[in-house]
Amino acid sequence: MKNNILKFSTLALLMALAAGCADDGKTGPAGPAGADGINGVDGVDGVDGQDGADGVDGQDGSSGTSAVYTVQITNATFGQPLGAAAIILHEPGYHAFVDGEAASLGLEITAESGNPDTLLEEAVAATNYHIDSVSSGAPVFPKEIGEEQTLIVPTSDVDNLYLTVASMLGNTNDAFTGLNAVDVSNMTVGQSSSFMAPTWDAGTEANTETIDTIPGPASQALGGGGDAAAFNAERDDLFNLVHFHPGVVTNANATDASLEGLSDSVLGEEHRFSSISAKITITRTR
Repeated sequence: MKNNILKFSTLALLMALAAGCADDGKTGPAGPAGADGINGVDGVDGVDGQDGADGVDGQDGSSGTSAVYTVQITNATFGQPLGAAAIILHEPGYHAFVDGEAASLGLEITAESGNPDTLLEEAVAATNYHIDSVSSGAPVFPKEIGEEQTLIVPTSDVDNLYLTVASMLGNTNDAFTGLNAVDVSNMTVGQSSSFMAPTWDAGTEANTETIDTIPGPASQALGGGGDAAAFNAERDDLFNLVHFHPGVVTNANATDASLEGLSDSVLGEEHRFSSISAKITITRTR
């Protein structure tokens, strides 16, 4: 009987072991982790966006490192239009013209044609003295006031500042009015100064007063004048030096041998002028 029990127990043990072995085969241990995959290729860079629009310029400040001046010309004659003026602010030592010395080419062209461009170029070329300059652009007719012209000056130069102006009397051969290096230093903001400008003769053209030598309206009214009667490079004045103008002769009294007069002059009494042809006012506005 004991043997049967022993055999039965042995058989049960063997069956249990067989069942355990069968279960282990089905649920074996987890395998090792796989290796990391290879990184992909970097993507292509995107296209740059378009640049934004430029910003709007800001307004000028109400104050800064520059002083601002205006210059205005009043025509003081009865019948002489004043040509476009050369207006120059500069340091001492510069002279657009000198009484008793020969006129520069720029002054000659200004006084004979009313065009100040070459004179302004000469001023700019004087780099040791030039500060700012401008052409008034338009003529100023008799008894009228011209437009204000604006010039800008570094504040470091306001204590050593000079003004020069030159403008042709249109119904003449080579007369001009203007200022020759007038001291306008140390003007305060809001201050104005006025100067009476004398009449000069450039000394570059004889004062014949004929239709083919005067460019202004006195000649134009008779079918002449204009550019054809303006600048002439030949200097035929007997006195080839800048000097105060003696005044025009005109055709008045030309038929009276006892009186002065030019029979072929296109000028009349209305074209006469005094020693002062213009008032020039400078104002510091900033």
